[in-house]
Amino acid sequence: MKESRKWRGKRPEPAVLETRRPQKSAAKKPPARRAAVDLELLAAIKAWAGARRGESASGEALDVAEQTGRFRLRGALDKFFRHYARLNWILGTAGLPQTPDMLWGAHSVLLEGLDPDAVARPIAVTTADIRGLARGLGRLSAASLTAPDMPEAVALECPDDLFPALRAAFGPRLRQELTALNLPAPQDIRVNILRSDRETLTAALAAREIELRPTPYAPHALRTRGRPDLAATEEFQSGRFEVQDEGSQLVAALVGAKPGQQVLDFCAGAGGKTLALAADMANRGHLVAADTSQRRLTRAKLRLKRAGVENAERVLLTGQDDDPFLRRRRGWFDRVLVDAPCSGTGAWRRHPETKWQADRDVSRLNSLQDSILARVAPLVKRGGRLIYATCSVLPAENEGRVTAFLSKNSDFHLIPAAQLWAEQLHVPWPCTGTDMLNLTPAQHGTDGFFAAVLERR
Repeated sequence: MKESRKWRGKRPEPAVLETRRPQKSAAKKPPARRAAVDLELLAAIKAWAGARRGESASGEALDVAEQTGRFRLRGALDKFFRHYARLNWILGTAGLPQTPDMLWGAHSVLLEGLDPDAVARPIAVTTADIRGLARGLGRLSAASLTAPDMPEAVALECPDDLFPALRAAFGPRLRQELTALNLPAPQDIRVNILRSDRETLTAALAAREIELRPTPYAPHALRTRGRPDLAATEEFQSGRFEVQDEGSQLVAALVGAKPGQQVLDFCAGAGGKTLALAADMANRGHLVAADTSQRRLTRAKLRLKRAGVENAERVLLTGQDDDPFLRRRRGWFDRVLVDAPCSGTGAWRRHPETKWQADRDVSRLNSLQDSILARVAPLVKRGGRLIYATCSVLPAENEGRVTAFLSKNSDFHLIPAAQLWAEQLHVPWPCTGTDMLNLTPAQHGTDGFFAAVLERR
C-alpha cells in the first residue's frame, strides 16, 4: 500500500500490531487502521482453494464477484498470490494454521494494514474465538515478510518442487529472474491490423486518457501506462486490438504465416495466437484453430468474429492418435504452430496463482509434449515448418523436447530463429548463444516464452 506522505529522515520501524484497547495518553495517536475488510477476496481465496487443480481454479475464484467487480478482484487476488509462500511461512513460524481463512487474515493485517479485530470477525467460528484469533493475527509482524532466516525458495515465491530446476536453468541469474517473475506484468496489446494501426489506435485511446507506447520488439504491440480497464473501451469491443503479451506476439511472428497459405494453430486455446496469424495472413488463405476444449474454442469464435477474421475454421480434437482430423490433413499445412501445454512457469507474473495449483508434473508434461509433436509432424507439407512453442522457462520442456523430436525425425531440421527474426521483425536479435527463441521477464520485459522453428526437408 502506498504511503500518503513521504517520510523525512530515518524511516520508523513497522508498528507492532496490538489488539488491546489503547490507554489514554497525551501523545499523538498513530493513524487509524482502515476498517473495511475485503470479504469478496476471502470468498475468492476459498473458492480457489476448493477448485480442482488447473486453469479452472482462478476462474472459479473470480466467479464470486459481480462482472463489474472482477477487474478489482483480479488485482486483489494477484497481490495475495504474489505473497502466498511468505504468508504461509509466517503463519507456520507463528504456530498458526495455514488455512485459506488464515492466509486471508494474514494478508489483510500484514499487506493491507487492517485491524486484527475486524479481520478476525468474519473468519472466527464462534464469537468467543474472535479475541484469541485477533491476538494471534496481532502478533504477526510485517517485518517477517523479509525475515533473514526465510528459506530462499519462500523469499522468491517459488514452489519447492520447481526450485532446483529453475536454479539449474537460470544459474547466477536465479534471483533476478524469479524476482521479475513475481512482479506484476505490464499490460500489452496487439493492434489488429485488419481494423486499425498503431497511430490511429494510440490517438483513439489517448482521447480516453489511456497512454500507450510502442514495445521494443513486436511491430504491432503497444504497452499501456498503468493497468486501465481496456475491455470496457469501445475500441476493444469493436475488435481494434487484443490484450496480448509482447512475447506471445513474437512467437506468432516467428511462424511467418503469409496470405494464401494453409496454417494450423494446434492447441489454439481461446485463439490469442490464431488472431495474430489471421492478421499476418490478411484474411487470405486457410487458417485452422484446433483444440481439445469446446469451451476454449467457443471463446475463440467470439474473438475471431469481433476481430473481423474471415479465413479461420475451428476444429475440436479428440486428443487421440486416431483423430480423423489428423488422418485427413496429412501433408496439408505450410505452417503448423504447436503452442504446447506446459508448466506455465514463464507466465507466473501474469497468473501468479498458477504457481500453487497448476500441473507441475514436468515429466508427465514432457510425455504429452512429445506425443503432440509426433501427431502433428505428418501434417506439415514438404518444405513446410513446424513451430514448437511454450510459455515455460524450463529447458526440459523446451530445448529438451526439440532435441528428442529431431533425434526421431530426420526429415526435419532446425532453422536458426535469429534468421527468421531478422526477416520478420527487423530489430536486433535479443537472444545470445542459441538458435531458438528464449524470452524472460528480467532480460526482455516479456513473459517467459520459448520457440523453435523446424522445417521439413
